Amino acid sequence: MVSEMPWKVPGKWSVSMYNWAEQVRAGWSLPQKVTIHDVTLRDGEQTPGVVFRLEEKLKIAHALADAGVQRIEGGMAAVSAEDVEAITKMVKEVREAEIATLCRARKDDVDLALKCNVGRAIIELSTRAEHINSIWGSREKAIESLVDVIKYAKTNGIKVTLFLMEASRADLALLKSFIVPSVKEAEADSVSLVDTRGCALPQAMVHLVTKVKQWVDVPIEVHCHNVWGLATVNTLASVTAGAEVIHTCVNGLGGNAALEECVMGIEGLLGMETGIKTRQLLGLSHMVKDFSRADWYKPFVGPDVSYVEAGVITGRMWTHRDEPGMGRSEFLNYEVVGGKSVTLVLGKKSGRHSIMLKALELGLNLPSEEESSEMLSQVKTLSIEKKGALTDDEFKQIYQQVMAQNN
Repeated sequence: MVSEMPWKVPGKWSVSMYNWAEQVRAGWSLPQKVTIHDVTLRDGEQTPGVVFRLEEKLKIAHALADAGVQRIEGGMAAVSAEDVEAITKMVKEVREAEIATLCRARKDDVDLALKCNVGRAIIELSTRAEHINSIWGSREKAIESLVDVIKYAKTNGIKVTLFLMEASRADLALLKSFIVPSVKEAEADSVSLVDTRGCALPQAMVHLVTKVKQWVDVPIEVHCHNVWGLATVNTLASVTAGAEVIHTCVNGLGGNAALEECVMGIEGLLGMETGIKTRQLLGLSHMVKDFSRADWYKPFVGPDVSYVEAGVITGRMWTHRDEPGMGRSEFLNYEVVGGKSVTLVLGKKSGRHSIMLKALELGLNLPSEEESSEMLSQVKTLSIEKKGALTDDEFKQIYQQVMAQNN
């Protein structure tokens, strides 16, 4: 029986009655239920300087599942052998939740997902023309490759979520050209719309979710970032438009939508059940804070907003290395609030171009491809061992050692 005053839940909370006003809810398309897909162990770990060791990942995965989280993104198997081992162990040990892994639109990444025995592959693809052309040469080739990879995953018995980076800044016609064949031809199980730069308004997310639901009849997922402080409200707005799955991250690590904020918002402000044991949220928050050694993400003025570690980003930065902000200021130049446009850090998630950029930054001779690959291997190993990013002095020691061996 629905309460006559759903905004008041004795012993829990009392919120604004206007949340239930007919004029407010007019046009909403709330789904029958909302699935929580938590990305703490993948996107949360992509916070520059954050490293979760294998046992920590397993403890967090168990805690998420115990709290009622229905789907856990255990990591990106292509990052390291330890990630493969951690994801594989999660599949075996965590029975209460579906375990997923992020894959690039490549069959070898899908093979790693199959090796881990996950139930779902989150297959990512950037919708930025620059990325599409640099990797595939044309949109047509990208679509062909994407459909082929999704079919490959489906043929091998795992579910697929199409994960469209930069969806909130992509042309609708372009989005449709990727989404429709991925679902109708390759039979992807769901579509995830990503507000990568966290720059959409709630109404914009409603518009985007509504449009995509007109094209395909599969669950729509949303992955909202907090660059402009809108991740939680954009997630809730997407649910009002019918999004069935939301991506969250404990403590909002890395500028993701915070698990605790989204869960409490859906339950208290939208009046829907999430299946989450909310009394466990505080303990989960403390565990992740201890393991990550990182505080809450603070838009614009937080200590790490300009930090870049992920190799996929530094590849683009290398291409634009002679431009102000190295291409990073295209979406938001943190100099406008008195910060730096970009701060490069080296760690577990770095790529070969990260090594090249750091050498350039420090005025060192650029290493060869072989030398930079060896440096990267040592950087990743040290970052995992110390559970954090490397200092410039630590990198210089690795650099000097590798260069001496090759000269």
